[in-house]
Amino acid sequence: MKKLSAICICAAMGLPLAAGASASTEPAVPQQIVVNVDARQTGEPTSKYEFGMFIEHIGPLIYRSLWSEMLDDRKFYFPIESAKPEEKTQNAGGGFPGMRLRKWRPVGPDDAVSMDKDDPFVGEQSPRIELDAVSLHGIRQPGLAVVAGKRYVGHIWLKGTPRAKVQATLIWGEGAANRQTVSLPALTGVYRRFEFSFTAGAGSNDAAFEIAGTGSGSFHVGAVSLMPADNVDGFRPDTIALLRQLHSGFWRLPGGNFLSDWSWYDGVGDRDRRRPTYDYAWNAMQSNDVGLDEFMTLCRLIGVEPYITVNAGFGDAHSAAEEVEYMNGTASTRLGAERARNGHPEPYLVRFWDIGNEPYGSWQLGRTDLKYYVL
Repeated sequence: MKKLSAICICAAMGLPLAAGASASTEPAVPQQIVVNVDARQTGEPTSKYEFGMFIEHIGPLIYRSLWSEMLDDRKFYFPIESAKPEEKTQNAGGGFPGMRLRKWRPVGPDDAVSMDKDDPFVGEQSPRIELDAVSLHGIRQPGLAVVAGKRYVGHIWLKGTPRAKVQATLIWGEGAANRQTVSLPALTGVYRRFEFSFTAGAGSNDAAFEIAGTGSGSFHVGAVSLMPADNVDGFRPDTIALLRQLHSGFWRLPGGNFLSDWSWYDGVGDRDRRRPTYDYAWNAMQSNDVGLDEFMTLCRLIGVEPYITVNAGFGDAHSAAEEVEYMNGTASTRLGAERARNGHPEPYLVRFWDIGNEPYGSWQLGRTDLKYYVL
């Protein structure tokens, strides 16, 4: 039995069974290998389409890493109220884990700020601020980062009563010397766009932007924007420089789970007039500032070819066909003419298109079985 077991073990391990078999001959010396490299001869270059990237709106991913906008919720999707006790140690707003949005807070009493849902500038509501003759009433957003000596530019849409005196302020520290205030022109009952600029006197990771006023009556804030003055067509120059170093051939965009609940119709035209939307894939508000035309600008800035994904979740073939016309149609077509009115007269000539994102997944909005996807 012991002898049989030894034979089985030797067989399993591939060992020789006979004593004589262990005395194997010396291995033959291989012939010398010679390799000649002629650097003058080249092969076909590697296709640039071997190296691509992809981006989607996940929480504030695009708006924090690519886009230069400093203010969250600049079109006032959320109501404006004082911080709750549990929010005082962190920014509130929900969304993708670790990416909470900064919230607007009242300046002055809470009841001085209300959300006008009857005649909003964009979206479903706009803040209305009741004024006091002496103390400032308005709204502010804390938690901004500013660099000493750096210039910041912005604009704001306002309307109000004739005796409203409104100002915009950038605050980088305690005390009157650690802020810069810009007084805005007299308001009327119609929304007007006002521009402003600041230069930070010191660096801070907890700066604040404030819109407030005194006087009588009230004023409304429609939309507001604040960016570093060195932005490149709205994008961050530091990030753009890094992305160019990747030498990608193309980028898939917008892509991702976000796409299946996003309508491209909402992502074109005047950015201030694009309504903010809620992304139910990642549970986050999206300001809709980076849409189709902005993605094409990004591709131009980083030197890549666009690979556009059409919505096959809650979208349909009609919206996809119209998206192609908007991007590639001449100015004589209906949607090509709309693109031209939006400041882009020449067709983008996008060659690569993707149909949907992970339509098979249970996590995907508008999940599609294979047989329906093929149809």
